[in-house]
Amino acid sequence: MDHEHHTWLERVHTEHDQLKHAAHARAAVDQALGILTARYHLPPDRGLEVLRALAQHLGEQLPDIAAELAQGELGHPLRPALEEELTKLVN
Repeated sequence: MDHEHHTWLERVHTEHDQLKHAAHARAAVDQALGILTARYHLPPDRGLEVLRALAQHLGEQLPDIAAELAQGELGHPLRPALEEELTKLVN
């Protein structure tokens, strides 16, 4: 395999990994939005505001917060800081 082909192949693999990561992140956000709208009776736009505020207040990435909320729905306890911020934002 020549250098040009190898470089192209690496770029394709990188783009694939980035797209896969973006799809997983989007799925986590969508799932968290569903949880917020169902549990706290929030409209979707307000649910997204809450997710963004949580990420900003905690200094974390939106998909990470979303994934933790989804895990909480499965019975895993939320971190106290996340639970406290969430309670403030939805009440």
